[in-house]
Amino acid sequence: IITMLYNSVIMIWEKVGVIVMEDRYNGTVTAILEAGKKEFLTYGYEKASLRRIAKEASVTTGAIYGYFPGNNFFHKALFDALTSDTAEELLDLYRKEHRDFAALPPEQQPARLNEITEQYIPWMVNYIYDHFEVFKLLLCCGAQEARDRYFDRLAAVEEQSCRDFIKAMESLGHSAEGMSNTLIHILCRSFFQQLHEFVSHDLPREQAITCAVTLSRFQHAGWVRIMELGE
Repeated sequence: IITMLYNSVIMIWEKVGVIVMEDRYNGTVTAILEAGKKEFLTYGYEKASLRRIAKEASVTTGAIYGYFPGNNFFHKALFDALTSDTAEELLDLYRKEHRDFAALPPEQQPARLNEITEQYIPWMVNYIYDHFEVFKLLLCCGAQEARDRYFDRLAAVEEQSCRDFIKAMESLGHSAEGMSNTLIHILCRSFFQQLHEFVSHDLPREQAITCAVTLSRFQHAGWVRIMELGE
């Protein structure tokens, strides 16, 4: 009986030890992430300091390398930990919206364009403002090439959606004369550039939504005019 009680006590202490270690690990990681976020927002990607982050998080610089390994942790591990999940979620949701749109019968797509303008565009802006600090990091405080790659990925989804839409409308007898791949790329890329403007200038949420919807209506009207969808 004594042996059983002893073993039970040992097992309990081992479990307690694991919980304490996990809490300590999670607390340290959270402290580093918060310190890293503050550092990037204050000094930007290029001027961020490992020592300042360590001091803010009350850890050693070696501990940071332990939790976020890599010779250039600023360029990858830490910055990705702060931004990638949220950025990828928006991209995945954006892809889904366009897949759902492409799956509609061609004759239903023109009307759906208006719904996207009035409903989905505000949702997208709200998502960005609900995660404002993450997108401030990604779009304003990170490396320019990282921002450009993200915009390129968003624009690629939009470009493919435009080509699919043109093909669907052509099946109904409409024409998209003059809508070259180059022009489609320019239009799509410029649409996402507005996101950078909103975030970099700290535009109030409602003003950003109004601007985004207005620009989307502009583009919607262009599709209607070019492809004579209202006729």
